[in-house]
Amino acid sequence: MKTELKDISQCEKELTITIDSQEALDEYNKILNSFKNHLAMPGFRKGKAPLSMIERTYGEHAKEEFYNQKLGDFYKKAIDEKDVKPINQGEATKVEWEKGKDLVATFKFEVMPEIKIEKYKNLKVPFEETKFKKEMVDATIEDFRYRMGNEITPETAEENDFIKAIIKFLDDEGKITKEIEREFILGDNSYSKSFNIKLTWLKVDDEIKTKLFAKDQKTTDNEINEKFINKEFLVKIKSIKRRILPELNDEFAKDLEYNSLKELRKKVTEELKLKLKKENKERMRSSIIIKIIEENPFDVPKSVITNYAESLAKPYVKKYKIELEKIIPMYMGIAEYNLKSHLILEELKKKEKIEITDEDKEEIIKEAADNLKMKLDKYKEMYKKQIKSDEFKFAVEERKLMKFLQKHSKFVPYPKEKKEQDNPPPPDKTGLRRDEEEKKEK
Repeated sequence: MKTELKDISQCEKELTITIDSQEALDEYNKILNSFKNHLAMPGFRKGKAPLSMIERTYGEHAKEEFYNQKLGDFYKKAIDEKDVKPINQGEATKVEWEKGKDLVATFKFEVMPEIKIEKYKNLKVPFEETKFKKEMVDATIEDFRYRMGNEITPETAEENDFIKAIIKFLDDEGKITKEIEREFILGDNSYSKSFNIKLTWLKVDDEIKTKLFAKDQKTTDNEINEKFINKEFLVKIKSIKRRILPELNDEFAKDLEYNSLKELRKKVTEELKLKLKKENKERMRSSIIIKIIEENPFDVPKSVITNYAESLAKPYVKKYKIELEKIIPMYMGIAEYNLKSHLILEELKKKEKIEITDEDKEEIIKEAADNLKMKLDKYKEMYKKQIKSDEFKFAVEERKLMKFLQKHSKFVPYPKEKKEQDNPPPPDKTGLRRDEEEKKEK
């Protein structure tokens, strides 16, 4: 047997196996003889018909059975000879054989890549810590107000109302060519100031002719703005919704089970700072890992990524009644990142010989107890099983490694484009847009 192994990519291999013509024929004849022993041909007793007659009648079946039984054996022998470790069953992509000729079979299979992490110290890692701001407390309390508010259907539209409208496209002769439904906050949308003013005080089923975009209007959607600038449309109000929010006072705080508005603000401030600290820590971790991935590129087998993406997607299939095949692509990116992160961290643990001590364990246990405002001894007793688990050991190892990587990273400001992405405009005051998105998800 001759074998040839080719690299298609870091993770995909192509193995070509050549079996000597005589060996292939001998193995084929064994299969043919097994057919002979179980078949009765006209004019012959069972098992006595000549091989040539058996082959004329059942040759194709015998050849197929020969492939089914022997190709796997040839493949396994070749894999052992080449000393490779496939992570999936090899797929026979091409098989060529005729009696009297060598059998040539080509297989494709995947392997885990050889991971070499050389660049991971003194990297310039784009990262900026998100600072606590008083406005965050205000926004959180406004969100509480929104959730405790009541939705009404007013008679006429006012600023900050949530509007559903039918927008009708007109041709040069004023005839309707197309209709689309749009939802927006009156006074807080991508349309012109004139558009918002004209819709104010309208009722359901009222229809007006108006321009959506003005010449001097600033919009991020330049293509739409240029295409429809100064063009008139018919706009018909389909529905009007308004959120009535409770007064921001001590009574409001008491409804949330706080003694006063001052106490509510204090509690929200504490929780936001704790949340922000946790989020900054996680973002810093991600920034470091992303940079290491960029500096040390490697592939992960597609089948591994797909299987992991499938496991991530499955909980949402039943919840949202979506076909698994349609939702898997949404998780391929995060699956690839998670797998690469795991492989990199495991490799760096070995490279830096990360070993955890009792002090390392105590530090993470004390921090967890403090976060829950629990006495240390009580926490240890309650979470005894978790503390002894492999998952806890893994978490402590990773924490120690991340401290090392953080110490050896040079954090730099985000590029301008990244800053804009990380600082989106604040949510609308009423929260109605978010409410509609939540309804859609349900």
